[in-house]
Amino acid sequence: MIRKGTFDDAAGIADIFNHYIESSTAIFSNRLRSADDIREQLTPVVGHYPFYIAEEDGVITGYCYAHAFHPDPVYSATWEITIYLHHNYTGRGTGRRLLESVISEARIMGAHTLVSCITDGNEACERLHKGAGFERVGVIRDAGYKFGLYLNDVFYQKIL
Repeated sequence: MIRKGTFDDAAGIADIFNHYIESSTAIFSNRLRSADDIREQLTPVVGHYPFYIAEEDGVITGYCYAHAFHPDPVYSATWEITIYLHHNYTGRGTGRRLLESVISEARIMGAHTLVSCITDGNEACERLHKGAGFERVGVIRDAGYKFGLYLNDVFYQKIL
């Protein structure tokens, strides 16, 4: 089931996020997040940008939302995408459905372009974005350091 996200989803989102912090380079962070941290992170999102949750049998299996790309008003129609799936629920089309929901609502809400920053080599995420019509538009080399490696950030863009 895909539904609108709320602050009440913060604990489930933190579980997904923290898994990737501890086990993957998909998130360039070493700081685990509490449900309160996630609620704070969602404050500028809820009620202002598209935000969707995938849920199965009461378990949050993924989330996707748009948020401001940059604080300067000249970027107000450029939104960044955040999307993560529960590691036990990948490969089922959930990411595609979540991303499609956010893209559709972003278009209605007046976004002009969507961007997504993906760790180079995250093939599943890159495939997901390409399948939704995003194009690879740039690379920041050696942008982050995690697990003893410097890793690139790759930017994908979809003009609506």
